[in-house]
Amino acid sequence: MSRAEDVSTAARPEPPAGGAGAASAVRTGAGAASAVRAPSPLWSLGLFRSELVTTFRRWRTLALLAVLAAVPVLIGVAVKIETSDGAGADGAGGPGPAFISQVTNNGLFLVFTALAATLPFFLPMAIGVIGGDAIAGEANAGTLRYLLVAPAGRTRLLITKYATTMTFCLVATLVVAVSALVTGAVLFPLGELTTISGTRITFAEGLGRAFFIALLVAASLIGVAALGLFVSTLTNSGIAAMATTVGLLITVQILDQIPQLHALQPYFFSHYWLSFADLMREPVYWDDLIRNLELQALYAAVFGSAAWARFTAKDITA
Repeated sequence: MSRAEDVSTAARPEPPAGGAGAASAVRTGAGAASAVRAPSPLWSLGLFRSELVTTFRRWRTLALLAVLAAVPVLIGVAVKIETSDGAGADGAGGPGPAFISQVTNNGLFLVFTALAATLPFFLPMAIGVIGGDAIAGEANAGTLRYLLVAPAGRTRLLITKYATTMTFCLVATLVVAVSALVTGAVLFPLGELTTISGTRITFAEGLGRAFFIALLVAASLIGVAALGLFVSTLTNSGIAAMATTVGLLITVQILDQIPQLHALQPYFFSHYWLSFADLMREPVYWDDLIRNLELQALYAAVFGSAAWARFTAKDITA
């Protein structure tokens, strides 16, 4: 059974049995019809579960996760080969290179390096693909109208789509972190860590900070998820929505590197992405971390509201 048939069948109420009773039920007023169509919390959870299963069973999603998992392996192998040849990793520059210089001493630093390497492009690109396809892909496949037949309502469906995209954000980030941790443990020694500030922390504390950094990286993508969802409501072409979202991500990243735009750059959603490195300082620098979360919340509110306004007024004809 296709997804459209499954949704349409699930949304269709059972006909009442018995002659007079059936006629009476058919003549029930609009209030009773609304009561029948009112979704329960369990129904909403079922819709969310269905969206998760549908999203994570797609070959495109699995391919994206495979690419994300491969990035830490490639970085780890490259660092291992370079250090085996007697060359040291370059420790100059931002948090990514600084973490690379520590990978050979402690494999846990590969987690931070991989997140720093994937956050500017690979992770947001993957989120842009999933978010951009959320509504437009359903419209293009002809299943969007069947989803709206079910007693969810457009607002509830949009929230479910956004929650699914955010779940993918978390899963994708954890895939990178776990792949990096396993690769680092295989290729390099593990033990106490030296923070950016030069202090020593235990491996257990470093592992805890790596987990919180992964959560922070996932939270840094909520603005991108909302942007992709908004773009997805503007078109019925999933490919066009994905391409537009990824194009906007690349454009913002380029603008964030132009010195003449320094006055605007603190308002770009990508500006504070690499601030997660401040969690590896002693004491932790919280200023940029808080600014990043506030900025992501602002983008989520703005583009989430725009997506809601567009989707609730969208004419679903196919």
